[in-house]
Amino acid sequence: MTNCDDYALLDSKFGRRYVRHAMAAAKKIGQMTMSQWEKAFPDDDSCKAYLTKSRWPQGVRCPRCGNDKVYELAKPFHWQCQNCTTKGYRFSVLVGSIFENTNYPLRQWFKVIYLMLTSKNGISALQIHRMIGTGSYRTAWYMCHRIRAGLTEEGFQDLLGIGGDENFADIFGAAIRAS
Repeated sequence: MTNCDDYALLDSKFGRRYVRHAMAAAKKIGQMTMSQWEKAFPDDDSCKAYLTKSRWPQGVRCPRCGNDKVYELAKPFHWQCQNCTTKGYRFSVLVGSIFENTNYPLRQWFKVIYLMLTSKNGISALQIHRMIGTGSYRTAWYMCHRIRAGLTEEGFQDLLGIGGDENFADIFGAAIRAS
Protein backbone atom coordinates (compact mmCIF):
# COMPACT_ATOMS: atom_id res chain seq x y z
CA MET A 1 0.00 0.00 0.00
CA THR A 2 1.30 3.48 -0.74
CA ASN A 3 2.22 6.03 1.85
CA CYS A 4 -0.78 8.08 2.95
CA ASP A 5 1.13 11.31 2.35
CA ASP A 6 1.24 10.59 -1.38
CA TYR A 7 -1.29 12.72 -3.21
CA ALA A 8 -2.78 12.24 -6.62
CA LEU A 9 -4.36 14.94 -8.74
CA LEU A 10 -7.68 13.93 -10.23
CA ASP A 11 -8.25 15.00 -13.80
CA SER A 12 -10.42 17.98 -14.67
CA LYS A 13 -13.60 15.88 -14.89
CA PHE A 14 -13.29 15.25 -11.16
CA GLY A 15 -12.71 18.85 -10.18
CA ARG A 16 -8.92 18.94 -9.86
CA ARG A 17 -9.12 18.19 -6.18
CA TYR A 18 -6.20 16.73 -4.28
CA VAL A 19 -7.11 13.44 -2.65
CA ARG A 20 -5.26 10.61 -1.01
CA HIS A 21 -3.55 8.30 -3.50
CA ALA A 22 -5.50 5.31 -2.20
CA MET A 23 -8.78 7.01 -3.11
CA ALA A 24 -7.67 7.94 -6.63
CA ALA A 25 -7.01 4.30 -7.48
CA ALA A 26 -10.57 3.15 -6.57
CA LYS A 27 -9.46 -0.44 -6.18
CA LYS A 28 -11.44 -3.04 -4.35
CA ILE A 29 -10.48 -2.69 -0.72
CA GLY A 30 -9.65 -5.74 1.36
CA GLN A 31 -10.26 -5.77 5.08
CA MET A 32 -8.48 -2.87 6.74
CA THR A 33 -7.52 -2.19 10.28
CA MET A 34 -9.18 0.80 11.91
CA SER A 35 -5.97 2.85 11.63
CA GLN A 36 -5.71 2.02 7.90
CA TRP A 37 -9.34 3.03 7.48
CA GLU A 38 -8.72 6.33 9.32
CA LYS A 39 -5.79 7.10 6.99
CA ALA A 40 -7.70 6.12 3.86
CA PHE A 41 -10.77 8.23 4.70
CA PRO A 42 -9.60 11.24 6.73
CA ASP A 43 -12.49 13.50 5.65
CA ASP A 44 -15.68 13.70 3.61
CA ASP A 45 -13.83 14.78 0.46
CA SER A 46 -11.75 11.60 0.41
CA CYS A 47 -14.97 9.57 0.76
CA LYS A 48 -16.54 11.51 -2.11
CA ALA A 49 -13.40 11.07 -4.23
CA TYR A 50 -13.55 7.31 -3.62
CA LEU A 51 -17.24 7.21 -4.59
CA THR A 52 -16.56 9.30 -7.71
CA LYS A 53 -13.79 7.03 -8.97
CA SER A 54 -15.77 3.88 -8.09
CA ARG A 55 -18.99 5.08 -9.69
CA TRP A 56 -17.51 6.64 -12.83
CA PRO A 57 -14.10 5.06 -13.60
CA GLN A 58 -14.13 6.43 -17.18
CA GLY A 59 -15.25 9.91 -16.13
CA VAL A 60 -18.35 11.53 -14.69
CA ARG A 61 -21.61 10.85 -16.53
CA CYS A 62 -25.10 12.19 -16.00
CA PRO A 63 -27.07 9.69 -13.88
CA ARG A 64 -30.27 10.47 -15.82
CA CYS A 65 -29.21 10.31 -19.47
CA GLY A 66 -25.65 8.94 -19.37
CA ASN A 67 -24.20 12.00 -21.12
CA ASP A 68 -20.45 12.32 -20.56
CA LYS A 69 -20.40 16.04 -21.37
CA VAL A 70 -21.12 17.37 -17.90
CA TYR A 71 -19.85 20.64 -16.47
CA GLU A 72 -18.24 20.97 -13.10
CA LEU A 73 -19.89 23.42 -10.73
CA ALA A 74 -18.13 25.60 -8.16
CA LYS A 75 -19.16 23.29 -5.33
CA PRO A 76 -16.83 20.27 -5.14
CA PHE A 77 -18.18 16.96 -6.46
CA HIS A 78 -21.19 18.65 -8.12
CA TRP A 79 -21.84 18.70 -11.87
CA GLN A 80 -24.46 19.89 -14.34
CA CYS A 81 -25.78 18.19 -17.47
CA GLN A 82 -27.25 20.47 -20.15
CA ASN A 83 -28.60 17.50 -22.12
CA CYS A 84 -31.42 16.63 -19.69
CA THR A 85 -33.27 19.95 -19.39
CA THR A 86 -32.92 23.45 -20.76
CA LYS A 87 -31.84 24.81 -17.38
CA GLY A 88 -29.59 21.81 -16.79
CA TYR A 89 -29.78 18.95 -14.35
CA ARG A 90 -27.53 19.43 -11.34
CA PHE A 91 -26.25 16.38 -9.52
CA SER A 92 -23.61 15.29 -7.06
CA VAL A 93 -21.72 12.07 -6.44
CA LEU A 94 -24.33 11.13 -3.82
CA VAL A 95 -27.35 11.19 -6.15
CA GLY A 96 -29.11 7.86 -6.50
CA SER A 97 -27.27 6.28 -3.57
CA ILE A 98 -28.22 5.53 0.02
CA PHE A 99 -26.24 8.64 0.98
CA GLU A 100 -28.58 10.98 -0.94
CA ASN A 101 -30.62 13.49 1.11
CA THR A 102 -28.81 12.84 4.36
CA ASN A 103 -27.52 15.46 6.75
CA TYR A 104 -25.08 13.07 8.38
CA PRO A 105 -21.42 13.33 7.29
CA LEU A 106 -20.38 10.86 4.61
CA ARG A 107 -17.35 9.81 6.64
CA GLN A 108 -19.69 8.63 9.42
CA TRP A 109 -21.67 6.59 6.89
CA PHE A 110 -18.42 4.99 5.72
CA LYS A 111 -17.47 4.25 9.33
CA VAL A 112 -20.80 2.54 9.98
CA ILE A 113 -20.35 0.45 6.82
CA TYR A 114 -16.84 -0.47 7.97
CA LEU A 115 -18.13 -1.50 11.39
CA MET A 116 -20.99 -3.52 9.94
CA LEU A 117 -18.80 -5.40 7.46
CA THR A 118 -15.93 -6.14 9.83
CA SER A 119 -17.95 -7.30 12.83
CA LYS A 120 -17.68 -11.05 13.08
CA ASN A 121 -21.17 -11.62 14.47
CA GLY A 122 -22.83 -8.52 13.05
CA ILE A 123 -23.53 -5.32 14.91
CA SER A 124 -26.74 -3.82 16.21
CA ALA A 125 -27.96 -0.29 15.65
CA LEU A 126 -27.70 0.28 19.41
CA GLN A 127 -24.01 -0.63 19.34
CA ILE A 128 -23.49 1.67 16.33
CA HIS A 129 -25.23 4.43 18.28
CA ARG A 130 -22.90 3.90 21.24
CA MET A 131 -19.75 3.71 19.13
CA ILE A 132 -20.21 6.74 16.89
CA GLY A 133 -22.52 8.86 19.03
CA THR A 134 -25.26 9.54 16.50
CA GLY A 135 -27.31 11.58 18.96
CA SER A 136 -30.27 9.25 18.83
CA TYR A 137 -30.88 5.57 18.40
CA ARG A 138 -33.31 6.29 15.54
CA THR A 139 -30.50 7.85 13.49
CA ALA A 140 -28.29 4.81 14.00
CA TRP A 141 -31.18 2.47 13.17
CA TYR A 142 -31.99 4.45 10.01
CA MET A 143 -28.36 4.35 8.86
CA CYS A 144 -28.08 0.59 9.50
CA HIS A 145 -31.41 -0.03 7.76
CA ARG A 146 -30.38 1.90 4.63
CA ILE A 147 -26.96 0.26 4.52
CA ARG A 148 -28.43 -3.24 4.84
CA ALA A 149 -30.92 -2.46 2.08
CA GLY A 150 -28.14 -1.08 -0.10
CA LEU A 151 -25.92 -4.10 0.47
CA THR A 152 -28.52 -6.33 -1.17
CA GLU A 153 -28.05 -4.41 -4.44
CA GLU A 154 -25.14 -5.42 -6.63
CA GLY A 155 -24.56 -1.84 -7.79
CA PHE A 156 -24.02 -0.65 -4.22
CA GLN A 157 -21.61 -3.52 -3.54
CA ASP A 158 -19.61 -2.55 -6.63
CA LEU A 159 -19.68 1.11 -5.58
CA LEU A 160 -18.12 0.22 -2.25
CA GLY A 161 -15.66 -2.20 -3.82
CA ILE A 162 -16.96 -5.29 -2.01
CA GLY A 163 -18.70 -7.10 -4.86
CA GLY A 164 -17.55 -10.66 -5.41
CA ASP A 165 -15.92 -10.97 -2.00
CA GLU A 166 -16.06 -14.58 -0.84
CA ASN A 167 -16.51 -13.62 2.81
CA PHE A 168 -19.11 -10.97 2.03
CA ALA A 169 -22.08 -13.34 2.27
CA ASP A 170 -20.94 -14.57 5.68
CA ILE A 171 -20.32 -11.05 6.99
CA PHE A 172 -23.56 -9.69 5.55
CA GLY A 173 -25.57 -12.66 6.77
CA ALA A 174 -24.28 -12.08 10.30
CA ALA A 175 -25.16 -8.38 10.02
CA ILE A 176 -28.74 -9.23 9.03
CA ARG A 177 -29.11 -11.76 11.86
CA ALA A 178 -28.00 -9.10 14.39
CA SER A 179 -30.71 -6.63 13.37
